[in-house]
Amino acid sequence: MRIVKNILFNEVLRTWSNRYHFAGGTPPDDGHWHTLFDNIVAAEKLVMTANCNIIAAFGYAAGSDVPVSSKTYTQPGLYAGGSFPQASDVAALVRYSTAERTAKNHPVYLFNYYHDAFASSNGSGRDVLLPAQNTLLTTYGSAWISGFSDGTTTYNRAGPRGAAATGVVVEKYLTHRDFPR
Repeated sequence: MRIVKNILFNEVLRTWSNRYHFAGGTPPDDGHWHTLFDNIVAAEKLVMTANCNIIAAFGYAAGSDVPVSSKTYTQPGLYAGGSFPQASDVAALVRYSTAERTAKNHPVYLFNYYHDAFASSNGSGRDVLLPAQNTLLTTYGSAWISGFSDGTTTYNRAGPRGAAATGVVVEKYLTHRDFPR
């Protein structure tokens, strides 16, 4: 699935999204997809301020890039923010661990970036994510591990090849993610 957001960047409204793979199968119909979308949007809106709006959600069958369900939103973020907002291309990074290993025995991680990030200070901590926002993102990431429901089935965060998320870490330091030009 994909949750689409927009944010003002260089005086232009830019669209960005997060893609989430999950275990638990595919919701059987639009009603189930929409309930799943609503539950995820209800949790995700808590980590972003009103500067960022959730505008759409798309559901996909496994292995396909053609959406099988979609829903439009006009949901602004609800987070109050902090004293040190960052440029819109600055992002917080959420990393999910899995029990899977690559063919070269490296751990497999899942990642999501979230724009609308706040620094902890304007001085020496200006590249550190605001602890309150870190806590919110950790709570949101943990919700993905415990799962979101479509009213019938609970879907848990996984990778595109099925690696189930087992833990979540929100990186302490802010990072950068380019918007398409």
